[in-house]
Formats: sequence, C-alpha cells, structure tokens
Amino acid sequence: MNNWEQIYREKLRTPKEAAQLIQDGDWFFCGSREAVTTLKAVWARTDLHDAHYYCGQIADADGIFTSPAGKDAYVMTGFLGRSTLPYFYEGKIHYSPGHFSCASKRVEEYLHAKVALACVSRPDKDGYVSFGSSADYIAYTIHNAAVKIGEINDQLPFVYGSNLMHISEFDVIVEGEGRAPNETIIDADASNEKYRKIGGYLSELIEDGATIEIGIGRLNSAAMLYLDGVRDLGIHTEVFGDAMMDLIEKGIVTNRKKSINKGINICCQVVGSKKLYDFVSFNHSVNMMPSTYALNPGIIAQNNKMTAINNAINVDLFGQVNAESLKNRQYTGMGGIGDFSKGATLCPNGKSIIVVESTTKDDTYSKIVPFFTPGTPVSVPRTDIEYVITEYGIAKLAGASIHEKARALINIAHPKFRDELIESAKQMNIY
Repeated sequence: MNNWEQIYREKLRTPKEAAQLIQDGDWFFCGSREAVTTLKAVWARTDLHDAHYYCGQIADADGIFTSPAGKDAYVMTGFLGRSTLPYFYEGKIHYSPGHFSCASKRVEEYLHAKVALACVSRPDKDGYVSFGSSADYIAYTIHNAAVKIGEINDQLPFVYGSNLMHISEFDVIVEGEGRAPNETIIDADASNEKYRKIGGYLSELIEDGATIEIGIGRLNSAAMLYLDGVRDLGIHTEVFGDAMMDLIEKGIVTNRKKSINKGINICCQVVGSKKLYDFVSFNHSVNMMPSTYALNPGIIAQNNKMTAINNAINVDLFGQVNAESLKNRQYTGMGGIGDFSKGATLCPNGKSIIVVESTTKDDTYSKIVPFFTPGTPVSVPRTDIEYVITEYGIAKLAGASIHEKARALINIAHPKFRDELIESAKQMNIY
C-alpha cells in the first residue's frame, strides 16, 4: 500500500459525518460542480440552522428548499439558470454578479467562507485528484478554507493543470455516488443562414496564430464551423467545449504560436459530450486552471493576438453589451465575458468581439437597440468592445468616436429597424 492510500483511509468519512463539520451560521461553498452526496447529507440535517451556502452554479435548487436545513438557509450564487431563476424571483436565492476572475475574492474576503466542499476525481497513482470538469474558483479558494472536504466522484475526468490537489491536503474525504458530468452538447446548427453569415464574417477577423476564447452557445459554436482557412490557433478560454475539440482534431488549433503556455490549451471548465470528457482526461495538452489565472485579464492580455468571441442578448448604439438580462429581468449570469473582453482589449494585437443576431428569432425585435431600458445591467462597457458582428456585417468600434460607433452599429442592424435607429441616434446627438 502506498503512503497516500493509508492517509486516504484515515481521512475517509461518511457523508453524514462530513456534514457535521458545518456549524450553525457557517458559510460553506462548492465549485460549479457540486459535491452532491455530501450536500444531500448537509441539507438533510434537522439540527443545522442558519446555514449559508455559496455556489457558482447551483444544480439542484429543489433539493435545497425541500430539505430541513435548507428551509432557513441563506443561499447565494454567481450564476443563474433554469433551475435557479424561479427561486431567485421568489427571493430565496441571492445573485451576486461580478467578474468570474474575482469569485475567489468574493468567497474569501466578503463571505469569509469557512468550509469548502470539493467534487474531485479518483486519485491518480501518486494520490493527486483533479477538480474534474471545473476548476473555477474552488481549485484556488479551497487552499485557504478552514475545513477542506473532498468528495470523490470516479465519473469525473482527470484533467491536468493547476487544479490538482493531493489527498493529504484534505481534512476529510467522502466517497460520493459517482454521478457523471452532465453531457451538454451545443448544436452548432450549420444550416442556420444567420449563423453561416456571422461565421463567415468572424473568420475575416481571426488571424493565423491567434489565441481564441469562445463563449458557450449555439451561435458561438456555429461560428467555429467556418475557420478552415485559419492556421495555428491557440486556446485560452473559460469553457472548453466540443467546438474546440473539433478545431484541434482538424489541425486548426495547434497552440504553436502562443506567447504563454505554448502547446497547451488553457481552460477553466470543460462542458460538453462524453467524447469531450474522454478527450480531456489524462491529456497533457489540456490544462484546467482556476479562474484567478484563466480569467485574469492581465494574464489573458499576454496571449498572442488574443481574440475573445462572445455573444450578447443586445447591444446599444454606444457599444455597451447586455449579456444577462431579458425584458428587464435577470435571465442568466455574466460568466467570463467581462474578463475576456477586458483582457482582449488590453492585448496590443488582440480583438474583443461580440457576435449577435440582428433580431430575435421571429424578427420582431432588433438586438441592436438605441439604449438600454432602465433596469438593464451593462455586462460589458463600451470601452471593452472592439467589434460587433451580425449577419449583416462587421461594426468596427475600436478607435471610433461615439458618432462613428452608432453609425457602424446601425449599418449591421436589420434593415427594417435602421430608420428608427437613425432617428433615435439623431435625438441622442450621436449620429
């Protein structure tokens, strides 16, 4: 028996025993891949009161609020989705927006979170575990937690990078139920004419040797289908998905021209198909890093020709981006769009790009708007967006005056809305 295996046995506890380490009033936290088995034991406690829970992306909100300890819990998240939005509108889940690169600071300095619950892979031969499909903030923040609980999930991929932790560093180890990561397959929909045109325009902006970040979504994935003429791309991104794996298999991504982390694909999370999880597991060309590194604008800016590609809900004529609010209601979180837009803007030969369809699906509403209605958050300021692409072309905002920005955006809006956009711009004295 290896020494680490003996340590493993000594630290092994049941989920119920691990859950008892959380005291009344404590802040405890998970990463975006929750320690499901231990959490179930925490929420099942009838003796725990005033629990405070933070999670980057909560998967089972129903399980919290139907359990004894969850009924009077204070629950906070850094991202909103389908399972959490109803509880957010009911006031049961609190949303804390902010740059993903600063999530560790939020947990440590604002919440003073005491207990870390980490969902990790099975140990390798040397006793190291990986944070599986998501390093996010927990791979960094757990080291400063007073209590470190590691839940083993043998269904997680073992991904290299600065997200490895030796089992001796945990206070307690729990063997979890082994839930496989969700298969989230983004349908690129190559038949979509809008996507095809946007992808064509995007290919004009992505240079040979560029390092790219691609936000998650169908539009972003579809845009990647039209890069066959580009060579020697590198990857430094938040979410590593199937579209990026496809670019690697096609030989379009080589990472040879990167200025930092040469030869290595850098990411913070892995989201996609079973094939993708198999691809990244024990693959030395993929390194998963904490958000403090992968999403740090100063690090991002060091990449050669850093090109950040993200989508938006709408863009106003000042060049501001809303990526999280729909009809004046919080719809999702901002994720890493702000970090990558800033990092690409800081990069001397980089590009900060927003791709967006010109209208809603039925062409009823323009996604290029005169200004945001009251209550709409600005996810990315006008200073951090350099290009906007719709199916009608490319608006270059970098270096433009406010009048030039407005005109460029109107030129890529849907033709049926251009006249009214011009009239609004004139009234705002920016045309």
